[in-house]
Amino acid sequence: MIVDPGTGKRLGSLFERVRGQVALGHFPLELRSRPTHPARTAQLAVSAVVIGLKAPQRRGDKGVLPPWLTVTAVRVWEEAPPAGAEDIEWILVCDAAVTTWAEAQDRALQYACRWLIEEFHKALKTGMGAEQLQLEEGHGLFAAVSLMSVVALRLIGLREQVRAAPKAAAEASGLSTLELHVLRAKLEAPLTTVEEVVLGVGRLGGHLNRKGDGLPGWQTLWQGMTQLRHLVEGFQLALGRGRADDG
Repeated sequence: MIVDPGTGKRLGSLFERVRGQVALGHFPLELRSRPTHPARTAQLAVSAVVIGLKAPQRRGDKGVLPPWLTVTAVRVWEEAPPAGAEDIEWILVCDAAVTTWAEAQDRALQYACRWLIEEFHKALKTGMGAEQLQLEEGHGLFAAVSLMSVVALRLIGLREQVRAAPKAAAEASGLSTLELHVLRAKLEAPLTTVEEVVLGVGRLGGHLNRKGDGLPGWQTLWQGMTQLRHLVEGFQLALGRGRADDG
């Protein structure tokens, strides 16, 4: 139930309240492709309204909980979606003040980044098996996850680069000059684009690179990058350079 944060008067439903607000402004947002939806640019409107959010009454709660929480409801929606496209509407509740267009847009963009956070968690858990760690003390777990996070971000960078610019030069993949050199030598292929580099790393991890296979998944990329790192270290040791120079 929502209430007026000043008087406590009941206001009706959350959806009715937020949908009755005029837009503070508009901005374009690039939408990623999905299996049933192609990539496109959506023109989004954003509004905001302060409300009081009241929890249901439960026995024993009286005098313990505040009468309501003052929050801001931000609505992000597509006023005129293309024919046949699924229209967008997000209703976000936050504890931050939203009084200007810049603040409203900032909240919308923060939520728009949620998929990237989810991808990070996939890289960390599915790709690198962070949930399979059997450490018993918190400091050890924190240290291990911290190191894994650095690698997970590198995997995300590789995946995002191939999605954004698959035909860009291989050097834009984020791999070092030495890593590219070793990968090309191992696969006996020129690997001139970011897409070819990602598929090459996938091959090291067990990806078959068939036309219908798509891009390598998190676990395959992680295994491929691990194999590549071993190859690079072996190359450095053979040259007597150790692990310090990743030229």
